[in-house]
Amino acid sequence: MFFAIWANNTQDKNNQYIEQVWKAINHYDEILNNETSILIGDFNSNKIWDRKHRIGNHSEVVDRLANKKIFSIYHKHYNEEQGKETKPTFYLQRNKNKPYHIDYCFASESLINKFKEIEIGTFENWIELSDHSPLLVKFEL
Repeated sequence: MFFAIWANNTQDKNNQYIEQVWKAINHYDEILNNETSILIGDFNSNKIWDRKHRIGNHSEVVDRLANKKIFSIYHKHYNEEQGKETKPTFYLQRNKNKPYHIDYCFASESLINKFKEIEIGTFENWIELSDHSPLLVKFEL
């Protein structure tokens, strides 16, 4: 199952951004338990902001997915902790001095072995087009 993520629901004032992902993984709980899955896109979140969120914060989403054996490709590949990413995917206000990692590809454990390559676009190549740099993930299927 493939889930394209853009966590941004301005209509739900109490549950924006990562809380939308939390709601989705709970709604699709049975599918995520029984299917090989990829969740990829703009989660608009990072562990560094957990204190600002209630239930369903970034760490809780990561833990819930891990319990389903679904993991971040970036974090597995680079062996980095959530919240301590060294390669940003977003530049607040298109400012190179305000980098964050808020885009992710989570994949079922069965796909981790088929993972071949990950690439994050550079600030210089993408800032004219977006405040995000693309996260490209290749699998051998």
